[in-house]
Amino acid sequence: MPRNGYFLAAIASLTLAITAWPAGAQAASQPSPPFTECPAIGQSPSCEVLLVVNPNNTVSVDVNPSVGPFDGDDDTLVGILNKSYQKVHAVTVSGPGSDLSGFDGDGICSGDYGDWDGSAGCPYGPTGYEGPGTSFVTSLLTPDSAQVDFADGLAPGKSAYFSLEGNLTSAILTAVKGVGSFGVFGKLPVENSESQDTSAQAPPGSQCGRVKLAKDRAEGYTLAAGMFLRGYFDAAGLLKHFLDNTGTPIDITTGQITRDLEGNPQFVSLDNAVQGYILQQLKMGHDNIILNQPILRRIGLYQPNDLYYAFAGTQGLIVTGSGSLVGVDYVGTLTYEIDDSYGFTSLDHFDGYGDDMRYLQTVCGNEGGAHWFPDSITVTVPFSLPAT
Repeated sequence: MPRNGYFLAAIASLTLAITAWPAGAQAASQPSPPFTECPAIGQSPSCEVLLVVNPNNTVSVDVNPSVGPFDGDDDTLVGILNKSYQKVHAVTVSGPGSDLSGFDGDGICSGDYGDWDGSAGCPYGPTGYEGPGTSFVTSLLTPDSAQVDFADGLAPGKSAYFSLEGNLTSAILTAVKGVGSFGVFGKLPVENSESQDTSAQAPPGSQCGRVKLAKDRAEGYTLAAGMFLRGYFDAAGLLKHFLDNTGTPIDITTGQITRDLEGNPQFVSLDNAVQGYILQQLKMGHDNIILNQPILRRIGLYQPNDLYYAFAGTQGLIVTGSGSLVGVDYVGTLTYEIDDSYGFTSLDHFDGYGDDMRYLQTVCGNEGGAHWFPDSITVTVPFSLPAT
């Protein structure tokens, strides 16, 4: 079903400004019937109505009086030809008293319309009225108008077609599909960390050797001090927190490691993919954007060293965000929470220290050794995405 466009009341604010063009800039010849931008569908051998986007960004509405409704009743086959110098992302069509967006199930993909070979690609959208690469934004409050959007934009010189329930008398370019404000959410849960739970890992009947406990704890604190001296402040703090045996969660929201995360190549790649997907969804008219795999994915954080020794990789990820249309851009913020569980597995040797740290966690954890704990980094990234 198309998303109801409650925002259409403000559609005028989205209308593209008409640029002053030199004399003669609109002198390009107008198409004449038949309008072959549409295939023959049902009782319409070609487009009944052709919209022409002119070089000055106005839209002409040309009618071929010899072509009637393709369903033999009241439905209109509409073509659009872009004769401007830029991509067209959307047009709003209107027809007073036409109920042109009152889709009732007999669009071009909704019935048997003769030998139309394009029907093999149906449906092109949820209403059955869409043509290839088109979609609608409609509102029950404005049944005499609809916003028609073109996937990836209708390039100069290109054409498209679609159908409407009634006839139209006017059309204007609109800057973007009618999404005024929007929200973003996605979550990859932290992988099962029971394997790092102190009580679960202690081998049956094992006893913590007091001498080894003291040795390994001292080794861990020495390692943390060395990290601190080398400038790995957050990694040092996490290791010390692990050794202090509190097990309480830590969320890092400021400092060098958050800046390191924002510059990490894998994080930048993830953020770019998320923003690209958001823009794609906005152009399809979605204002509640859910991030799933493969867009949302776990990443390795192997550089710089502070980030590597603190996190190395993500076990979980939560992304929240919001934005709105500002001028001709979608502007907002995305908050990334990189979730992990700090502890040592049998595969984590931590540059030769991992086995000793794991002994503290598993065998000695209940006797003053160390506990794994949830840790995370949270960063907020602003974005500005072109709506046109």
